[in-house]
Amino acid sequence: MRISLTYLYTIFRYGYPPSLEDDFKVLADIRKLGFHYIEMEGLGRRKLLALHKHRERLRRALEDQELHVHNFCVVDPEMVSLDPVKRQEACERFRIGAELGEFLGAETLHVASYAPPVRYLGARPYQLGAKDGYRFGDQARIRIPKDFDWDAVWSALVESCRFCAGVAAEYGKTVIMEPRVGEVVCSVDSLLRLIEHVGRPNFKANFDTAHFSAQRENVALAVAKLRGQFANVHVADNDPRNVSHVPLGDGVIDWREFFRALKETGYDGYLGLDLGLTKSLVAGYRKSVEYIRSLGGELKIPIEI
Repeated sequence: MRISLTYLYTIFRYGYPPSLEDDFKVLADIRKLGFHYIEMEGLGRRKLLALHKHRERLRRALEDQELHVHNFCVVDPEMVSLDPVKRQEACERFRIGAELGEFLGAETLHVASYAPPVRYLGARPYQLGAKDGYRFGDQARIRIPKDFDWDAVWSALVESCRFCAGVAAEYGKTVIMEPRVGEVVCSVDSLLRLIEHVGRPNFKANFDTAHFSAQRENVALAVAKLRGQFANVHVADNDPRNVSHVPLGDGVIDWREFFRALKETGYDGYLGLDLGLTKSLVAGYRKSVEYIRSLGGELKIPIEI
C-alpha cells in the first residue's frame, strides 16, 4: 500500500479555498515531507478551468517534485442540481476534469453527493467560499421546504453519477465517492444503494475512515460491507462526538483491526492521509505515517510513501 497526501493538506496549509498559486506552492512542501503520491481538486468551476488552462505548467511542476497525482476530484455542486439545464452544464464541465485527470495520469476521478437542497439556518456543510474558512459541519439546523422531493434529489444524483462514470470509462478511469456527514450520501448503506442504482462497474466507493466513524459506523465492519466496492482509501482518526479528522491514534478507530480487514480484502492501493489540523499540521502527518508504518510492519503489510 502507498501512503498519499489528500488535498485537505493544501486546504489547511493555505486556507479555504486555496488559490491557483497555492496549488503550485504546496508541491515543494509536500515533497519536503517525503511524499510521492498526492490527490488534487478542481475546487469549484473557476479553479477547475484555471488548472486545466495551466495543465502543462502543472505537469512540469509535478515532475520537478517527483509527485504523482493518483486521484483528481471535481468539486461542482451544480452536478446534482434539480435544474436539469444546470445539472447538464455541470456534468459537461466534469469532462474537463476527466481530461485533466487523464493528462496528469490519475487512476481515479472523485465526485461528491453534496448537501440536500433544504433550507439551512446556518452554513451549509462544506460550503464553497465560506467566509469563516473550511468547516466540516458538525451540526446543521434545517427546515424542509414544502415542495421538497427526496426521490427527485436521489434521481438527480444517480443520473449525474452515471454520466460521470460514462465519461470516465472513455479514459479507462474509475469514479469514486465517499459518504460525508450532512450530505445526500452519508453512510455505508446509502453509498451501497447508490452504487447499485448507478449500476456502472467503474463507479465505486472512496473508503473514508473518519467520515464513517463520525457517522458511528464500525470502520472494520464497513470494510467487510464494501469489500470489492472501493477503489481508494482515506485514513484519519476521529472521535464520533464531532467530524474532525485527526492523526491516527488520537481518536477511537481500531486501526489494527481496520488494517487486518483491509489486508484480507486484497487491497494494495493508496492510503490518503486526510487530516484537518489547524495546529501542528506537519507533526500530525509525520505521526500518522509512523503509525501506519508500525502497524504495517506488525501485520506484514508493505507500506511505501
